[in-house]
Amino acid sequence: MYVIGVTGGIACGKSMVSNEIKKYGAKIVNADSMAHWQMQPYGEIYNAYIEHFGKEILNEYEQIDRRIVGEKVFNDKVELQWINNVTHPILLKYMRQRLVNYQQQGIPIVVLDVPLLFEAGWNKECDEVWVVHLRRSLQIRRLMIRNELTQEEAALRIGAQLTADERMKRADIVINNSKNKKSTRTQVNKLMQYKFPHLITNYENYLTKMMNNELGMNIE
Repeated sequence: MYVIGVTGGIACGKSMVSNEIKKYGAKIVNADSMAHWQMQPYGEIYNAYIEHFGKEILNEYEQIDRRIVGEKVFNDKVELQWINNVTHPILLKYMRQRLVNYQQQGIPIVVLDVPLLFEAGWNKECDEVWVVHLRRSLQIRRLMIRNELTQEEAALRIGAQLTADERMKRADIVINNSKNKKSTRTQVNKLMQYKFPHLITNYENYLTKMMNNELGMNIE
């Protein structure tokens, strides 16, 4: 089983790259999804946050309000470090469980989709690391739209992570997502077909399935 770490700055397009690799028969372990799951009422992260911050971070449905937490941590380096120290070991435990399960299932490739891959040290779990790069001005604009943030709030969140230059220096592969989706997908497919030619059949089967689904929908 081959493990590819996919990382990049917030809102840079990591999920799009991971989903393109998935078409070759890969499984995705998404750190954000795992964190969201553990932030549900009485999950491990949920309990740790309540104990640390108190119930002021909850909304009317007793769920964690991520915006409130974000306001607390992105303005305070000590709190941000606390969150990383607490959440990373929890997520690492579940990530390793999934890797074991996928290896037992004979999955050829697993993608670790992790925003803080280098910061958390998860790059050590990977055979290689792909960094998705997006021009900073586009990154800020996308984050503002996606998370309904001001320009200042978006810049603050981006500034709390490694710089793009630092990530790219440590990458095995850099995917440039500053042009358009077609260009990004083309880069991923060229890499996958060069590095994993034995998995091209999986990709072709995926395309055939999608084409048949579209034809079926058109007939109806």
